[in-house]
Amino acid sequence: MSAVTLALAPGSIVDKLRIDRVLGQGAFGITYLVTDELLGQSFALKEFLPRAHVQRAEDGMLQAINEQSAAMLAAGLAHFLEEGRTVAPLDHPNIVTVFRCFEANGTAYLLMPYYRGEALHKLLKRSGTLSAEEALALSLPLLDALEYIHLKGVIHQDIKPANIYVKENGVPILLDFGAAGQRLDAGPSTRWKLGSEGYAAAEQSDARGDIGPWTDIYGLAATLYRSITGQVPVAASQRKQAVAGKDPDPLQPLNSLVPAREYAGLFKAISQGLSVEPRSRPQSVREWRSDFGSSIAARSSRTTDIPTHIEREGREWLPIILLIIFLVTITGAAIFLLSGGGKEGPAPGEVETVETPRAGDSFETPDYTSPEETARWQAALEADTAFAYQLFMQDYPRSIHNAQAQARLDALDDKAWELAVADGSKSAIEAHMENFPDGLHQADAMILLKEFELADAQANRQRLEQEQEDDRAWATARSTRTIGALDGYISSWPGGLHIDEAHHLRRQLSDEINDVRGFEAARKLNTIDAYQAYIDAFPNGSSVAAALEAIDDLTLRPGKTFTDCPDCPTMVVVPAGSYWQGSEESSPFALNKEKPKRMVTFSQPFAVGVFEITMAQWDQCVTAGGCTVRPRDNGWGRGSRPVIMVSWNDAQEYVTWISKQTGQSYRLPSESEWEYIARAGEESEWPGGDPAQACEFGNIAGNETGLRWQHEDCGDGAALETLPVGSLKPNAFGVYDVIGNVAEWTLDCMNLSYLDAPADGGAWSRGICSSRMTRGGSWFTGTKEIRLPARFNLKAGDRNDFTGFRLVRAVEDQ
Repeated sequence: MSAVTLALAPGSIVDKLRIDRVLGQGAFGITYLVTDELLGQSFALKEFLPRAHVQRAEDGMLQAINEQSAAMLAAGLAHFLEEGRTVAPLDHPNIVTVFRCFEANGTAYLLMPYYRGEALHKLLKRSGTLSAEEALALSLPLLDALEYIHLKGVIHQDIKPANIYVKENGVPILLDFGAAGQRLDAGPSTRWKLGSEGYAAAEQSDARGDIGPWTDIYGLAATLYRSITGQVPVAASQRKQAVAGKDPDPLQPLNSLVPAREYAGLFKAISQGLSVEPRSRPQSVREWRSDFGSSIAARSSRTTDIPTHIEREGREWLPIILLIIFLVTITGAAIFLLSGGGKEGPAPGEVETVETPRAGDSFETPDYTSPEETARWQAALEADTAFAYQLFMQDYPRSIHNAQAQARLDALDDKAWELAVADGSKSAIEAHMENFPDGLHQADAMILLKEFELADAQANRQRLEQEQEDDRAWATARSTRTIGALDGYISSWPGGLHIDEAHHLRRQLSDEINDVRGFEAARKLNTIDAYQAYIDAFPNGSSVAAALEAIDDLTLRPGKTFTDCPDCPTMVVVPAGSYWQGSEESSPFALNKEKPKRMVTFSQPFAVGVFEITMAQWDQCVTAGGCTVRPRDNGWGRGSRPVIMVSWNDAQEYVTWISKQTGQSYRLPSESEWEYIARAGEESEWPGGDPAQACEFGNIAGNETGLRWQHEDCGDGAALETLPVGSLKPNAFGVYDVIGNVAEWTLDCMNLSYLDAPADGGAWSRGICSSRMTRGGSWFTGTKEIRLPARFNLKAGDRNDFTGFRLVRAVEDQ
């Protein structure tokens, strides 16, 4: 019976939703296109599906493959439902909508709209990068979305191109809130620390990291960096380590990757958002908006910030306002003192007749000085600035202090002019004229400014001519599009208008060439290290996806099936673990040689043949000269039937041959390995935990045979002969025919009990080694012999039609 696929079949019904097809899938989830049969409307349905930990029954139910996976399934299911509860209350045009979440089939589902479009990472993979205008158009709605969820107390924590979906009309949608998990007030000991390499902020890898809006700002800034440069940013943890070690930040600056003039409006925002330290980043989206410049600020209808020019003008008038406040304060103090300080005013009914002259009043006596004027003059002297003296003379044109004020003003004028001339720049001369509009050196300043104007005009003419020549040279180099042509432009125009583009294009061409060569070299070696070296050297290479797929194919993790050559045995990796080997004392079938029951532990995973070695595989060994005996098949056929009529010694010839062919260390399993594989987590004596299920797993002498030792609880309907391997049901490890079909040779010498047997899973090399142990029973054996703990021994040279073998091999650390 073939294994059931993990994806639900088209036409399946889940809570009145019909499965139409698969839209996408990953390691922990799968998304279907579904139709509501009542509404006749299409939706997207996301199912929690941790592939490495579950199997799906024919009725659609998901089941954990072992106890460890069951715990993982329960924890992951709770987190998946928490994602649904987090997103369901959110209502924003740029955030994915969750209509409802529910449980079914032993797992959980999220029902969402079916958006037509594609994920941003796929769009970037196809189109390369975004222009400045496209990046700004993407940023604004995402800034709105982040500001909205932050106000709701939600931090996304996994913003990256793969979690941004761009609809057909160009509107971006923020997806996958599985990492949000906790609200803003969650403590560091209870919240999830998630994120993706290159897009996660440094605090996300720190158990005590301070998570907040600045964390999502880092993720969006990294996404924009990738969108305009084509490169994924260096991991924040790596950057933090470099900075802590006083090394340069390994993140390439934007102006070395993209044209400065085209993307200048984004440089500040992305750079600020990618600050390694959380407190160096903007602390809110509202604060971050200003870093995008006026172009995006003008497009936002939600911001209420003070316009930049008003803010700047306010800062320029600030010294004047402070001076006036100071003068008014001094004046008030003077009036208070001159009027008698705390003295009571006129009595009721009396009229105060003494008046204080005011600034600007006309007096016949020019030497009269009011307390206010005196205070203002003292303030001007203390300030000792051109503005203070000019303001005093403007407010008190008849003051007795004006001559002294003018003298002080002229002295400041002379000193400032000396500094301006020494500076020699146009801006210094202009600043002097602005500070001293009617000063002593106005004529000289105007002459110098005229000279600057003429020089600027000449320089502009030369610049325009040079730029035109620069443009022509760049157009030629760009159209030629060779490294030689680009090197020629870079050499001739080291400071040219297009130098950044030239370096960028040269790097791109060089990377493309090296990228192709690097991947070809990795493919020739076809090792995990070779493919990883390619990815490290070309993190954004054109063949990274193919390299990752190759690494995944070569990585031998529990549950992974593989072959070491096209015609080699199919192997599956079984996990490390412990189990009780042998029979219970209370078992009515138990023999002394199956006792005492003991714990055996495997500290490392290893690989085992999914099937018993077949006649066809053995015949290949004979044809190649590796095996000396061509066994008969009793007329049952060869091909995919298990090999028979081979001794333990013959099996060693096959082991030697296949190991030499593949460069891997194949061998027969130890008894402990065989029983661990056969049980696959089963603690009873029977596959499936029930004697009546034995015929579902193995071709045995069941009640269809009439033999006196038959297994009476079931029958398999087969004749008294072997069946092609894999004809019946596999166990939980995905291994077929561990009972029945043919008994299987092991490495162990014959011993009549488990006393002093190895507990580490290794073979027992002591005992009567002219005989070897076989396990699993055969097509010819009944109830006692098909139990999982049952043991048998045969002479190492015996050949018969009910004994074959399967192989195991070590799995190196990946």
